[in-house]
Amino acid sequence: MAVRKATRSKPPTQPQPKPSRSDTPNQASMSDPQLKAQLFDTLAHLNRGYGIALSALDRLRKQNHRLRPGAFPLTCLNDFRCQTETLQASANRDLLRLMATREEHEAERLGVLCHPPQEPDLNRRRS
Repeated sequence: MAVRKATRSKPPTQPQPKPSRSDTPNQASMSDPQLKAQLFDTLAHLNRGYGIALSALDRLRKQNHRLRPGAFPLTCLNDFRCQTETLQASANRDLLRLMATREEHEAERLGVLCHPPQEPDLNRRRS
């Protein structure tokens, strides 16, 4: 049975520049109307992950309670729970502040685009 050899194309001798991404954040937000919804959806997934971690810590605490002696000190599990809740709150606060700042800039930019400042009419008579 005959076996075909794979033919490979020759690479160019000169290095080719890599195409740059054309969708910078500003262009992406204008071209993708769902981007904002996707960002909030991703934040929801992040918070769901924190909820899963907190639930797992609660299960560990309940399972640890049934062991004599416990595998984990109760203060250790409580500290991890507090650290997780603090991290969740801090991440939400900081990420939402950044998004709010971006929204303010976007609102200002769109306000200028939709309602450009009018130039004073110099030909108009004063009474």
